[in-house]
Order: sequence, then structure tokens, then C-alpha cells
Amino acid sequence: MQPHDTHADHAMTMPTDNKIAKRFAKAHHSYRSHAVVQRLMVQRLMAGLLAYLPAGVLPQVLEIGVGSGLLTDALLERYQVQQLYLNDLYEHIMENPLANQPSQCQYLLGDICHIDVPQGLNLVVSSAMLQWVYPLDGLLVKLYHAMATGGYFAMSSFVQGNLEQIYQLTGQGLAYDTPKQLLARLTMAGFVIDKVEVSDEVVYFDSPMAVLRHLQATGVTATSGSFRWNKQRLDEFCQRYWQLADAKGVPLTYRPIIIIAHKKTNKTP
Repeated sequence: MQPHDTHADHAMTMPTDNKIAKRFAKAHHSYRSHAVVQRLMVQRLMAGLLAYLPAGVLPQVLEIGVGSGLLTDALLERYQVQQLYLNDLYEHIMENPLANQPSQCQYLLGDICHIDVPQGLNLVVSSAMLQWVYPLDGLLVKLYHAMATGGYFAMSSFVQGNLEQIYQLTGQGLAYDTPKQLLARLTMAGFVIDKVEVSDEVVYFDSPMAVLRHLQATGVTATSGSFRWNKQRLDEFCQRYWQLADAKGVPLTYRPIIIIAHKKTNKTP
């Protein structure tokens, strides 16, 4: 699972899975209070899923990138899960309280691209995580084959234009897919797309430094790889960022996408 640069002309050493795990493990307890957009994404994801998969009993569910458990909580509030599989890179997820305990819960620690996943899954969910997997193609095929026929895949992620102010000022960031590219990957894997929703969510802060603290508190560093802050670079960043401020404050733009898809039923001969 490798993060990736937005443009080829900005060469950098990419964070390893271990570095990503350390970032999010460090932010585990601060995530919930700072992840305003990510919380909104969970709400929209669940609302979209319920339109296609009404609340009820689900035999087998996999959540990828559990983090602090925002999506887990929302999932268990709406569905009676008999077997829940929870995945992430770090073991802190095992500390998350499960308000509505599933019949059985199993933790799958490690890179979802490389570990074994259960078969016959009725639902696979993931929120604000899959942008770290590039390209997604191999994982999507793996998940498609692990799902039961008619099973649903509900995901939220970020697309091109996410954190645009950070890229504009530092030239650093992930190579986010466009919505069209992401949908093409899902279709090529075999999924039928049921719902797509893209939005721009602008969060305002008191200062450029507050933006950086926010990103750190949610496990996302403003830059990656070989980029290193120093006093001169930080001063320049703040000075230029102030020029983007308006009456509401210093803006940071998120561009989330919500997708509901399913594994098509087999056609009878």
C-alpha cells in the first residue's frame, strides 16, 4: 500500500506502511475531535448505503481502515452484524469500544492488499482510507472475488483537488484519482455502481499553523517523503497561505467522494 505523488515532476521518498501506521497510531486519540469532514463522510456513506441495503442482519462484514472507529460505530448502530472483520495497519483499533457488539469480531491487522481476507462477504465498507492505496485495481479485484454475489461495497475516499491549498503551496501530496478514474477502476473490477456523490468541503482555521496542527491530529502530514520543514520554509508557507485567507479565515479544501456499488448477481443460463 504505497502513497503516491500528485505529479511526476515532484520526486520524493514515499512513506512506508510502517510510517503511515505510526502517523495514524499517534493521531488515534485526537482523530475523532478533529476529523470534521471525515465524520461527515461517514454520515453520508451510511445514508447512501441504507438506500440500497436496508437495516437488518448481515452475516459477514469487513471494514477496511478502521482508525478510531467512526464508521464502525455508525455501522453497528444500523445493522446487526454476525461476523465483523476489522482491518487497519496498527493494533490501536483493538482498543475501540464496540457499542453494539457484533456476534463475533475478528481483527485483521496489516496491509489489506497483502493479507488474506474472508470469503463470502456480504458487505465491505471503508471511509477516508483508500486514497492511501495506489493503484486500487488489485485490491478491488481481490475484494470483488471475496464478496458474496449481491454483496455491497460502500466506500468514501478523496479525489483530485483534495487539500489543494497544501499542494499549491508545497507541491506535495497524494496522486488522487479523478472521480471518473476511480469509477473506471471499480467497473473494471466487476462492480456495478449504484451511487456516486462528490462534494467540496471547506474548513476554515485561525492560522496556517492551525491547518498543519489539524492535519497532524488526523494522521495526515501536510507533506510526505523527503520534504522537510525548516524555519525558512515554514515562514514562507505561512506567509503565502495567509494570502489565501478571507473573512471566514484560512481555508482548507477537502474533496470527498461517496460510492455505493455491488457485486452483480450471476445470470442464469
